[in-house]
Amino acid sequence: MRVDQIWRYPVKSVGGERLTDAAVGALGIEGDRSVAVHDERDEVTWAGAIPALMRLRAVAVGPGLAELILPDGRRFRSDAPDAADRLSAAVQAKVTLAEHRPPHPPHAALHVMTTTALRSLGAALPDSALDASRFRPSLVLDDVPGEVDGDRAGGYPEHEWIGRRMAIGSLRLRFTEGCDRCVMITKETPTVPHDRSVLRWVARELGNTLGVYAAVETPGRVRVGDTARWL
Repeated sequence: MRVDQIWRYPVKSVGGERLTDAAVGALGIEGDRSVAVHDERDEVTWAGAIPALMRLRAVAVGPGLAELILPDGRRFRSDAPDAADRLSAAVQAKVTLAEHRPPHPPHAALHVMTTTALRSLGAALPDSALDASRFRPSLVLDDVPGEVDGDRAGGYPEHEWIGRRMAIGSLRLRFTEGCDRCVMITKETPTVPHDRSVLRWVARELGNTLGVYAAVETPGRVRVGDTARWL
């Protein structure tokens, strides 16, 4: 197996950035979800309440700081004096930005999927546009072998990984639980349209689980192309 994709989401519920390498700590990828969007009650909100958030992207620019990219390409930093006004206008809701701590519970520090699962889902839903941005994984693994004959796996192999441990370079992971899905996977992103059929199929055919969470037992650095092996 090898690392095919690495993703970071500097602003919670906003589209993220694809990386070639990343530092991974006990709570996940460094800089992931370090900023949150707050609603009028000053509570953390999400794309289920404000779907337009998923049409934006964000890149990390420093500890607790992100640059947001609007659908028309305009950019502004999360600490800009007019950041709240600009974001509110973009998503048509009154919101503010604030530092987000902690980003993840330790048992779900990383969200891991496989290219096998993405291919299998694409075959099951040929009329749907599917890519990793719809499901917001931290890592996507490729070249996943089958459990019986060593050939490339089919189906959703990561669902069988709960309780197993994996090494990627110096990084050590323990898979803890499946990723329960919600309305987030139906939302429009910069690369896929709104599609309710995805959640309906995942709920009906996969028990509403797609992808797995992992705890970080030993922090380390991960790079695209790194070999992943079982411990």
